[in-house]
Amino acid sequence: MKPDTMRKIDATLGPPICAMLTLRRKILDKIWPRRFGALAGTPIKKILMVKPAEMGSTVLMYAMLRRAREIWPECEFHFLVFAENTAAVEMLGLVPKENIHTIKTSNLLTFTYEALQRLISLNFAKFDLVFDLEFFSRASAILAELTGARSSCGFNRFTMEGLYKGNFFTHPVQYNAHIHTAQTFLAMIDAVIQPTGQIPLSKSPVKQLEDLELARLSTSTEEQQQLKNLLYCEAPDCPRENRLVIINANSSELVPLRRWPLENFIELGRRLLERTNISIVLTGTSGERPESERVSTALGSNRVINMVGKTSLRQLLVLYSVCDLMITNDSGPSHFASLTDLPVITLFGPETPKLYGALGKNKVAISAGLACSPCVSSYNHRVTSCNSNVCMRSIHVDDVYSTCQKLLQP
Repeated sequence: MKPDTMRKIDATLGPPICAMLTLRRKILDKIWPRRFGALAGTPIKKILMVKPAEMGSTVLMYAMLRRAREIWPECEFHFLVFAENTAAVEMLGLVPKENIHTIKTSNLLTFTYEALQRLISLNFAKFDLVFDLEFFSRASAILAELTGARSSCGFNRFTMEGLYKGNFFTHPVQYNAHIHTAQTFLAMIDAVIQPTGQIPLSKSPVKQLEDLELARLSTSTEEQQQLKNLLYCEAPDCPRENRLVIINANSSELVPLRRWPLENFIELGRRLLERTNISIVLTGTSGERPESERVSTALGSNRVINMVGKTSLRQLLVLYSVCDLMITNDSGPSHFASLTDLPVITLFGPETPKLYGALGKNKVAISAGLACSPCVSSYNHRVTSCNSNVCMRSIHVDDVYSTCQKLLQP
């Protein structure tokens, strides 16, 4: 299913289903009470994370998972995700493959069938705690509620005008749009150990971004050499001693307005290629191949290596470990690069780096700072009335190239 279709289904069917589940929960809690209150001293053996979409956000959950492991050392993590996001969970190294439960989304019928199948198996698994990690998606809240977990944590609008998600979490958390997403996820763990009766539950200090523990990529010299061989097999005339700069000229279909004009990427590529010791690597998914071909043709150089659609996620991460810089739209790759020390320039427009900026050193965000930006948020379900992404087109090639020069210094 396309993102727009999923949003429409969520917006139309989501509210009445959430309302019915709220009523159902009030009745069930009188018969089979769940675990409310502080869970710090409660034996938690199995935790389910419901995070169906957005692969990049998975990286931002690492500090949250580590904090949960500190509180409940014996806990076993499970994830419920859309099938295409399996690799993103695997790369964290904290979740065995058999603990990743997937739902295919090729069409509505398949999604419905797979969701029912997974819910049945998850109920038999008997989870102690489930986290709904989508800010205002009703589908994820519905899935979390129907897993049958003894305790549940998710976002609640309370008195805000946010999207309605029902009222059935044992530990509802108020969403804070003024702290980074990684800090928000971490606050959810602190929420479930807060004393009973506090509203909202997330009354804990915000941990500074530079203090958050980040996932790290472990690669071997052999893996890196294999990746380099793959690069130069694709472009045999490319000088092997050159520094490698990644251009990720695309972004997901979730928010197409996040794309910097392709002409700007081409102009940036031309300026970079003026330095004879630089080669460019194009990355992206197989569906983005036409755009990459256009960039490659326009640059017309044997120092351009088009790897779009030709790497697995693991190979892409290894690629990050051997390159010197990446320029990308606001999308998953900027977060994946946080697993390495690769310097990254992320271009922001409809969304803000204050909430979604890549973590780690040498991660730079550039935005035009227009008055209307950001216009996409969890409060509007990432649907904006904007019909022209001036915020992206106002980011000048000169500014991006200048930042490239600074990050490419020896």
